[in-house]
Amino acid sequence: MSTTYRTGHFVWRELMTPDPSAALRFYTELFGWSTKASAPAEGQGEYVELLANGKHVGGVMKTPPGAPMPPMWSGYVSVTDVDGAAKKAAAAGGQIVVEPMDIPRVGRFAGALDPTGAYVNLFRAKDGDGEASARPGVGEFCWETLSTADAAKAKDFYAKVCGWKVGSFQGMDTFQVGENGIADIQAPPPNVPSHWLTFVVVPDRAAAVDRAKRLGGNVMVERVDIPEVGQIAIVADPQGAAIGIFQAPEG
Repeated sequence: MSTTYRTGHFVWRELMTPDPSAALRFYTELFGWSTKASAPAEGQGEYVELLANGKHVGGVMKTPPGAPMPPMWSGYVSVTDVDGAAKKAAAAGGQIVVEPMDIPRVGRFAGALDPTGAYVNLFRAKDGDGEASARPGVGEFCWETLSTADAAKAKDFYAKVCGWKVGSFQGMDTFQVGENGIADIQAPPPNVPSHWLTFVVVPDRAAAVDRAKRLGGNVMVERVDIPEVGQIAIVADPQGAAIGIFQAPEG
């Protein structure tokens, strides 16, 4: 049986939060995810995996004591060599905030800030990344947005570290792996630092936004229509981590 790697693609998403139990209550009801607790790795707390349509799509862990980051979602980009990618990241003006390390039974990763301050994980899975969905289903992650204060620096960094190319769609710059778009590039709102945002497919944006409100979340962007693509919204969970919502067009 061959091992499949999707080099350059986002293959995992992870929430780091001070209150995993509260976050899991929010997200399982918001997106219909199911959960599976993993055995803690040595020296680490419990890790809860998130499943959509029977697929493992992400995880939730408690913010380590004393860690400076706010509650946040982060993405894992598949690379062929984590240590080599980390060296490239440092040489390209990034900062390695989690040195390359093994995750028992899972693989190896490093955590980096790009030169504009957005956080990304560099990852090599032990047993491959698995096949990608031809079209992500309801409850699955589907897209990323990089909001960056310096698009030129970000483009140069990710080209060198992840091998991404720059394309365009409807007047927006995008990152591509081969011919496949994986993320768009935007300027952040005033006084908001550079960051990555990930999106989840829902059947009904309005209903998901209403659920987020009822569950104690904060609606940051209620609705944006993207011609020929669908509708999006952005919400923050009760702990403050932001996540995107995507509804595809009918038909």
